[in-house]
Amino acid sequence: MAAQPLPTFVILGAQKSATRWLRWNLGLHPDVFTASTEIGFFSGAGKFAKGAEWYATQFDGWAGERIVGEATPAYMMYRHNPKVVAARIRSFDQEMRLLAVLRNPVERAHSAFVHHRLRGRIAPGASLLDHVRSTPPEDDRLNVVAGGWYHASLLPFRQEFGDQLLVLMQDDVKTDPGKVYDRALAHVCAPLGFRPPDFDAVRFSNRARAERGASPEGYGELTEADRVELYEYYRDDIAQLEEMLGCNLDRWRPDLDPARGPDGR
Repeated sequence: MAAQPLPTFVILGAQKSATRWLRWNLGLHPDVFTASTEIGFFSGAGKFAKGAEWYATQFDGWAGERIVGEATPAYMMYRHNPKVVAARIRSFDQEMRLLAVLRNPVERAHSAFVHHRLRGRIAPGASLLDHVRSTPPEDDRLNVVAGGWYHASLLPFRQEFGDQLLVLMQDDVKTDPGKVYDRALAHVCAPLGFRPPDFDAVRFSNRARAERGASPEGYGELTEADRVELYEYYRDDIAQLEEMLGCNLDRWRPDLDPARGPDGR
């Protein structure tokens, strides 16, 4: 057994899009180990400067599994400059396998807003639309809108790694988690046929926090007009994402998307 592990795959994000579910369930596979925390090695210049030796020490609990991974949604965050992050990963390991899970960006923005409000980063009485209208997305340190600019965020990784990047959809985690899980296992080169216990239990971190009494105001539902307005912040990026992935994302259009589920990650 090697003295210290280094990752063979990285889950890039997106924030509030079932990355925790994917990281947790991949880590339950007998041939896979995943770090229990967001390490942020590639998104911060200070951490990256510490080098591979420091990075390896962050995988506490590793027991010799041949496949090792971590999940840090900050890697895909627009404000962290994904082009720089992709170049750092490439310089570290040209063979790294990358995964991303994408969620309807309007729903993701709402979930991120709730996340930050629960943690006191946004005033309790503020609304999502008030925040978006008063803060240009590219200047928002919380990335409430820009966290859903998936094409802009993923393009550098596609350019650097090609098919070593697997893009999954959070909608599919809800409807067919087994298929999503098997695709992820195959991508990180783990044997198929394994199912973790409580596999169908998708974690909804905002909902769980609210149920513990952390959010007296609840979620704050978006109206149809809110969704239409927010969608305009993503329209062009979604069109480019469809072209890059070769898929149709009409499911995210506010006039077609029937999902009004709870906030999940």
